[in-house]
Order: sequence, then C-alpha cells, then structure tokens
Amino acid sequence: MQPVKTSETRPLLMRIAFSQLENRPPGRLKHSRHSARRICPTVGQADMPVLHAGRNMCVGPHAADSAKRIRAVCGTASLCLLGSLHDLTAIISIAPCSETWRLFKSAAEENLLHIAISEADCPRLPAVEAITIPIIKTGEEMPQILLDLRTSKIYKWKSSIIIYDDSISRDMTTRIIGCISHTTHIETQAASVSLMKLKSNSSFNEMRDNLKEILHSIRTNTMGRNFMIIVKYEFVETVMEYAKLFKLVHTKSQWLYVITDTNFKTHNIMRFKRLLKEGDNVAFVYNYTTIHNKCTSGIVCHSQEIVTSFSKALDEAIVDEFEVASQVSDEEWNAIRPSKAERRNWLLNKMKTDLLQNGICGNCTKWKFQTGETWGKEYSQNNTSESTADILSVGTWRPSDGPTITDELFPHITQGFRGKTLPVLTFHNPPWQIIRTNESGHIVEYKGLVFDIIKELANNLNFTYTVEIAKSTFKKETFTNVTDYAISETLTNEIPSVFYSLIQNKTIALGACAFTITEESKNFINFTIPITTQTYTFLVARPRELSRALLFISPFTGDTWLCLSAAIVFVGPILYYIHRCSPVYEYKGLPKRGGLSSIENCIWYMYGALLQQGGMHLPSADSARILVGSWWLVVLVVATTYCGNLVAFLTFPKIDIPITTTTELLAHRETVTWSLPPGSFLEKEIKQSGSKFKQIYDGRLKVKKTPELLKLIENGKHVFLDWKIRLQYIMKQQHLETDRCDLALGLEEFIDEQIALIVAQDSPYLNIINDEIKKLHQVGLIDKWLKDYLPKKDKCWKNRHIIEVNNHTVNMDDMQGSFFVLFFGFLVGFFIILMEKLWYHYMVERKKKIIQPFIS
Repeated sequence: MQPVKTSETRPLLMRIAFSQLENRPPGRLKHSRHSARRICPTVGQADMPVLHAGRNMCVGPHAADSAKRIRAVCGTASLCLLGSLHDLTAIISIAPCSETWRLFKSAAEENLLHIAISEADCPRLPAVEAITIPIIKTGEEMPQILLDLRTSKIYKWKSSIIIYDDSISRDMTTRIIGCISHTTHIETQAASVSLMKLKSNSSFNEMRDNLKEILHSIRTNTMGRNFMIIVKYEFVETVMEYAKLFKLVHTKSQWLYVITDTNFKTHNIMRFKRLLKEGDNVAFVYNYTTIHNKCTSGIVCHSQEIVTSFSKALDEAIVDEFEVASQVSDEEWNAIRPSKAERRNWLLNKMKTDLLQNGICGNCTKWKFQTGETWGKEYSQNNTSESTADILSVGTWRPSDGPTITDELFPHITQGFRGKTLPVLTFHNPPWQIIRTNESGHIVEYKGLVFDIIKELANNLNFTYTVEIAKSTFKKETFTNVTDYAISETLTNEIPSVFYSLIQNKTIALGACAFTITEESKNFINFTIPITTQTYTFLVARPRELSRALLFISPFTGDTWLCLSAAIVFVGPILYYIHRCSPVYEYKGLPKRGGLSSIENCIWYMYGALLQQGGMHLPSADSARILVGSWWLVVLVVATTYCGNLVAFLTFPKIDIPITTTTELLAHRETVTWSLPPGSFLEKEIKQSGSKFKQIYDGRLKVKKTPELLKLIENGKHVFLDWKIRLQYIMKQQHLETDRCDLALGLEEFIDEQIALIVAQDSPYLNIINDEIKKLHQVGLIDKWLKDYLPKKDKCWKNRHIIEVNNHTVNMDDMQGSFFVLFFGFLVGFFIILMEKLWYHYMVERKKKIIQPFIS
C-alpha cells in the first residue's frame, strides 16, 4: 500500500470531523455551559469550534504549541485531531505501519483511544487499547491472517515448516515469511522457517512424487514438528494421506492447512474428516469470501464508518455523564468521574459492538478457522457416532476486526483430551493397585502407585477415567480390610489374556496395572517407560551373637595361647638350669637350697610373673636375672595386649558370619538351601544366564513360600530370593507378629525388573504419557508415592550393634567365663587335694606294713 499523502488526508479528515458538528441537532450543542466546563475545562476559552460537543476533545489557546508537538510525533503521513495530549480522548490516524506504531507509543501514557487505518501486513495495535484496520487488497489477505494469528498468540510456534504450491506467487511467499519471522512491534518470539515448494502445475503423479520427496527429507528433530501447508483445495487430501504415510502426524505435531481457492460456496472441509485419526492435531484456515456487487471497502468507507461509530459512542458517553454530573456537586463529580482509561475502554467496547453489528466495510472478505477434535474419540462409550474424529468451527477473520476465536485453533495442544472420559482396566495387586470396598462389597476407592500416576496423568492431560475390573481376577474378599502396607503374591510378568483382547480392540485406553516389561509381551502390546525398577535380593536369618562364655580367651587365638603355655613350660626349666649352673653361688658361698632350686618352683615362678604376681625369690646370678627381666618385658607386652583386646571384645559383641552375597550363599550350600518364586521373572532370567546365577537356579528348591519355610529361614537353614520390597513386607509382618528382628536382607542386589503401564501397540498417546511419567520421575513424585506404600522403618531397620556400642554395660553374659574359670579352679583344686589325701593315706598305710628293724 502506498503511503497516504498529507495534502490528500488533511481535508478528508477535517471534513469528516466538522461534518459531525454540521449534522448534530441544535439542541445537543446547547447544554449548560457550566456543565460543559465540568466535563471539559477548556470550553469557553477556545477560539475554535469544540469538536464533538466538547468533552476532552477541546482546542484551547495552547493549541498552537500542542499542534507543533503532535505534528512532530505524527509525522507527515498521518493526521491527528489536534489538541493537548492531556485533553484528547481519541486519536484517528491514517498512516503507514511504522508511523502508526510510533504515534501509539508516544501517546501510550495518556490512555487515549487510538483508531488506526494502516497498510497491509502491519501488526495490529493492542486490542484492549485501539482499533486497527489494515487496508488489504481482496485476495491478498493471507499474510495479514497469519500475522494476526501469530500476534494474537493463537498459535505459538518457535519453528515452522512451510509447504506451498504454485498458487502462491513469489511476492506473496516473501510477505508470508516476513509475517512469520519478523519481530518489529511483535511481542511473540520469531519462528524459524523451513520453506519447501510443491510443484503442483505438473501432472498428478509428478506432484505426488515431489510431495513424497519433500516429506521424506523432513527431519523433525532439527526442523520442528509444526507444519503450515498452503495449497489448493484439491491437494489437501493428498498431502494429508502422505503425511500419515510418513508418520509425520502424531500427538506432538501441528498441521495447519491454509486453503486459498475456496469461497462461501465451495468450502466442503468436512470431506477431510475421514482422514483425521486418533491423536492428530490438524486445523484448517480457508477462504469464505462472498463475491457480489454490494461489497464495499477502502479508506473512505472505513474512515466514515469508524468516525460514525465513534460519534455514536461519544454521544452516548456524554449524555450519560451529563446526567450524572447534573445530579451531584462539583466536588462529588470530581471524585466519581471516570478516568481516561475507563472512558477509553467504554468507548472501545461500544465501537467494537457497533462495528460488529452495523459495519459493512470489508465484510464480504471473510476467512474461517476449523480444527479437528480427535483425542479420545475411539474410546467414547456413550454414542457410537462420537467414536470418530470431528471437525469444529473455532473462529473467523475479517479485515476490520481481525481474528475472532471461539475455541483453540489446536485444542489438544493446550487442553489435552478436553475432559474426555477414558476407560482403564485394573485388578487388585498392592502396592501397585489397591482396591477398597465397603462392608457391602461396593468399591469405594482406588489407590496404589499406579492410580497415583493415573490421577496425575488425568490432571495434566485433562481427561477423566472410568475403571473396569478384570473379571478373571476379581475376588471380593481380596479387597476387604485392605491396608496400605500390603503386597500381593501376584506375578507382574504374567499379563492376563483379558488385557490383550480389550486393549487391542480399543475397549480400554490404558492398562492401569503394573506389569513387567518383557520382549514376549511387546509383540502384542506397548509398554510405557518404567514407572519403577525393582531389584532382587535374598532373605536370610539375622546374624546372631556368639556365646560369650569363653570371652576371656577371645583376645588371643589358640596358637597364641599354645605358645604362651609352651613358653611357661620351657622357660621355667631354662631358668632352673641357669640357676644351678651359675658359679656365683659357690664363689660367694650362697646356698642353693629352696627358692629356685627346683624345676617346679621355677615353672610356678614364671607362671606367677605372667599373671603379674611376682615372686619372693630372685636369682642372685646376673645371667638368671637377665632371663627373668626379659620374661617380665614379654609379660608386660602380653598383658597390655590382652587387656586392650579384652576391652574391645567386651564393647563389640562377636556375631555369626552372615550371608550377604550370592557368592557366599553358594559357599554355604552344604549348610543352607534356597528357593525363589516359581514362574517369576527372576527364575526365567537366571535360567538363561551363566556363571553363579545358573548354579543358583540349578540348586533351588521347588517350593512355595509357606509359614514353615519362614521358620527355616529364621533358624538359618534356608534362604529366599525375591523382590527387595516384597522381602521388606515379609520382615515387617514377622516383626509385627513376634516383636523380634530375626530376618535380614542380603547386601547384594541383582537382576533389575522394570515395571510399566501398558497401552495398545498403535496407541498415539504413548509418547505424551511417557513424557508425563518422565516429569514425575524428575520431580521425585513416583519415588515419594512408592515410599508411602512401603513398610515404615522400625527397629529392625536400625543397626542394633551401634546402639550397643554406645550404651553397653558389662553384664553376666560378659563375665560368665571368669566364673567358669574360678569354678574350674575349685574343681581342679578339690580334685588335687582329694588325690593328695588319698596319696597320704596310702603312704601312711604302706609305712605301717613295713617292718622296721629294731635298733637299740
């Protein structure tokens, strides 16, 4: 559009402005001059006629200075109804895009109503502050439509792939790219554009081959998933079919078909309904222009229409305010009078309503927006006609007021399933699915990790759900008196056949159950990403403390005690030999009788020294004294080491050697047995693996978990392998029943089993469900929910030995060995004294029988 020259514009708008005064009834201008001044303070001071009967459009004595300032703002390509910026209520401008926006920004602080007529491909001024009418040539509306959709944030694309045919000229292509990628006067982020031309003027086969080549070359990971298809009506169906063929249409992609060669007579968009599939995001923008002789448009038409509409709104506002002002005092009026922003909003709404109802300029040009509603349609249960996709009308576009949207252009992108009800299938299997019933057997609540996840999915993806119970697994007694801290013995690696049939025929949308991801099941259904990963370990008897009866000999090993005993036995005779052979006694004339003169006394002397009791006799020879001194040093080291180790053994109780790894389990195969759940994922995995796990599989007992088996585990004769969380439940139950902590878990965890939800193989929603589950993992909600259903920690989870280290007091268990030694000493002493008595009597009787010779 060529800029409008000032010489042509000024007379036009001035004539329009003053014509309102000429056509106004005389009575309307004869209001009270006092009231007029209250509405417009400059009335009575102006040397020019008051435009629109006064209020805030007055031109006073300061108009000359204001005119210069506004003319500098407005430039030479537009005309304003001049006056002080503070005194103005509205600005009407006819100017190029840049000048229109410059004028709007300059007057933004004054809360003026801006009515702008501008050129094509110009972003509209904010709809809450202004009215913008671009002058567009008929048939060239497409760039302005795409620009309006973008600035109104009806679609928010950071990248777009544009495929257009030969019906779009090079100049039009340039304008379209500019409207999508330019950022001037636009708050939304510019989108990167990938442009591809479809050769539609060639034969149909060549066009189809060209389309295949284009779609095959698209890489959505780098180019994006937003497609804008600008083609003729006859090619839309072909593009939709091949887009499906190349799997470019899915829940994360957006396809906008812009159809240029339709009108209000030929616009059968419903023919594309059959090509819409579950999970598609497809919208249509098509021409609905009416062509007849009564269509009017252009600058003059729009100018007259907006001034007329403004005059009506202004008259109504003045009448309303005069009526209120005449009933109150000046002070009250100043307190309750509307602000400029309120007056602007009132006038803007009145004008929009009037133009919508009575406007005729450019009304023949009209485009319509329609979109496909596809999500959740396959699972509709109320009406069979709802089980197929539908096409909804979501808005229109006219040059005068731009896009009028009644719904989202891509509703499923922002609103998910739009409140659709999806059926899900489940069965009772805590802690994954917990079904509660009341006393009459009616289900009152669904809980468990799976339902916590589904509730979050329903909230984020905007759907509701109905729960169906798998009939083959429904047992009423299973659901009564259910606690949150229970676990089922049901194996998750076995999927009931009812799930396969109901999911494949689309009777249910989602299997609300936790199942193990297996390669065999992937041939029939799809799994989501894992909601949790369970590891296996084994359940053993908790290591018990060993008897402390012989605690006093624990500081030394048997070899050490043997060496000490040998040292006493051999050092005693050595001392005796040195003592007897030393010449010191003969040299000094000392007697050798008594003391260390016997081997027995030397041995007892060394034994007493070892017990730090000393002795009454000390050798006189230096050689014997050196031997005794060396022995004392040995005694010092031995006694100190013994005392220190004895304190340690008193502090740290000695426990039995535990089984903590599978290697240790195999090492104890002679003393313990083991078993695992029959038919479990663990059994199948280790059967096919090698090394030690194959040995575990071969050596297992083929028994089920029973109370008798748990007794064997408590007694340390059996080991049970299963999920770690299932073994935690067993430990908790055993503790609640016996108030003891007789069971423990192995330290080694092995064989990861991934648990997931299930959907149909061709479900289009797998990716978005996986994305939501991934978010739940990232924020830690799934781990938190699972912990809520696991047994709470009690004393069996704590390290009992650490508590005993900090608070241990020596008791009879620790000292019983000392009393055993004392008792043993009494027994030995009693036995020896008895032997001595018997020997004494024997010798006395023997002497009596001997005939002694008589000696006189």
